[in-house]
Amino acid sequence: MERETPTQSETSPVTTPDENKTTSPEGSTSLNIGGQDYAMSGIAEEYHRQSVSGARWFFWIAALSMINSIISLMDGQWNFLAGLGMTQVISGLAIALSQDLGSAVTVVALVLDVLVAGVFVALGLFAQKGHSWAFIVGIVIYAFDGLIFLLVQDWFSLAFHGFVLFCLIRGLMAQNKWKQEQREVPAIT
Repeated sequence: MERETPTQSETSPVTTPDENKTTSPEGSTSLNIGGQDYAMSGIAEEYHRQSVSGARWFFWIAALSMINSIISLMDGQWNFLAGLGMTQVISGLAIALSQDLGSAVTVVALVLDVLVAGVFVALGLFAQKGHSWAFIVGIVIYAFDGLIFLLVQDWFSLAFHGFVLFCLIRGLMAQNKWKQEQREVPAIT
């Protein structure tokens, strides 16, 4: 019986949705970081997935904080638990001051809220790219932000802050394990 030779499509790597990852027919995965290809084991892939998942919380924090700010500045009566206390304080102060100083204070508050949310978006982008410092800075800022809810005794928001902190810390730990796996696996030549 004659053995068939594999076709070009069976032997060349297949690009996955993540443009930096390719999967070969044998099931191994390589990841291109800074122009250097690294082989990834299944464990390393899982750590990387968990790290990216943790980093995505920064985007949720930023988005929900902005929605909370807009709702607050429009005299809304509800908000999301995952939002930042500091943006709620900024918006609350703006509402109180706008009665005496006019609506320009509301615009300034919105700009400040956008800047705060922008910091969390930047932290998310850096954390997704493998920068552990972004996780650490974000965790510290978010933990201090949780103290605002402790001071005003908003227990649900405080509890949700605890949950998000857990997810961020889990993302940082997964990123550290992923980096350790990458150091142990030689680069593909």
